[in-house]
Amino acid sequence: MFYKVLDGVKVIEYGNLISAPFCAKIFADMGAEVIKIEQPCCGDDSRRMEPFMNDIPGLERSGLFQYLNMNKKGITLNPETATGRKILLQLLKGADVFIENNPPKRMKALKLDYARVKQVNLRIVMTSITPFGQTGPYKDYKSSELINAHMGGVGYDSVREVDISREPIKAPAHIFGFQAGLSAATATVAAVFQQSVTGEGTYLDVSEQESIIQNMHSVFRYYYNKQIVNRTDVLDRAPAHILPCKDGYIHHANMEESEWWRFVDLMGNPEWAKNELFADYTLRSQYWDALKPLILDWTKDHTMDEIYRGSQERGSAIGALYTAKDMLSDRQMAARGFFVEADHPEIGKLQYPGVPYRFSGIPKEQPSTAPLLGQNNEEILCGDLGYTKKELVKFREAGVI
Repeated sequence: MFYKVLDGVKVIEYGNLISAPFCAKIFADMGAEVIKIEQPCCGDDSRRMEPFMNDIPGLERSGLFQYLNMNKKGITLNPETATGRKILLQLLKGADVFIENNPPKRMKALKLDYARVKQVNLRIVMTSITPFGQTGPYKDYKSSELINAHMGGVGYDSVREVDISREPIKAPAHIFGFQAGLSAATATVAAVFQQSVTGEGTYLDVSEQESIIQNMHSVFRYYYNKQIVNRTDVLDRAPAHILPCKDGYIHHANMEESEWWRFVDLMGNPEWAKNELFADYTLRSQYWDALKPLILDWTKDHTMDEIYRGSQERGSAIGALYTAKDMLSDRQMAARGFFVEADHPEIGKLQYPGVPYRFSGIPKEQPSTAPLLGQNNEEILCGDLGYTKKELVKFREAGVI
């Protein structure tokens, strides 16, 4: 589903992989017209990233690409050609927002940096997402999801309860690319509001590294008392851990003493819980090695659902560690209609994550699947820009589209 709250806003996305496509997707999910530009030969790199439908690779079969580019239109265009750059500038002339995540040197070489773009459209909002931002000694450094995670401090701060002697790790999947895209979208929506009030454009310089550090509590710990958080399961309070149970894992997040005693009640008030070594969260942390096996003796005989629901009924903050399968069948998701179905011409009907918000008084719209490579070339280039079908043939032959 999506909502047409940004109906009439036109966005051009010249992005790749995660951050810029996700930023643009947020606009598409709110009803903006988003035109995604891809390389003519092979499209966005995410088209070649797993998972693939039925494990069969193909440009139209990547689940990652499908999710990131729902509700968008798509064209192929090569701005490295003079004609391709001319077409892109024509698109930007009539756009409200331009979102990209290319290296600064590349955008400058293509004459698509903000100084050039605003010459054709003074009111445009341009958002550039890069690993380290447009300024500073790292601005031209190459990076990756792994590098961003570790230079943002997340890897060192990661807790490895099973084997804490292992090297630092990052969170799975592409969470930090999504995080940067969300940060960029938040700022871009604000800039669009400013644009609607003043009629003026602006440039947004978004650093992926900074978007990670912004959410790191370990920075504040060091700033206040020079403490570097260690990767260990001996935490400041206990239990505040991931623990195995009969059919999965649970996560304790007991922040108050009363929550601990509610959990003790769920366990049947065992005698060991009265031991003075476990009298408060500081002591439970200090003697975690003794406490942990006692809790595990109970959790191993109970299911994730039993512990989760029993704890919540008592007002204790314990969560279930859901797998993707668990999430798809969760009754809360069903009640809110979070997952949506869309029918793609090659991979068929599938469920996709919807949006995590609801607008009152605005009807939900049926989502569309990600565009096929070059799907909207004729619609955009002929219908919007006035090129002829004959010119499109020449563009293809010349490698422009």
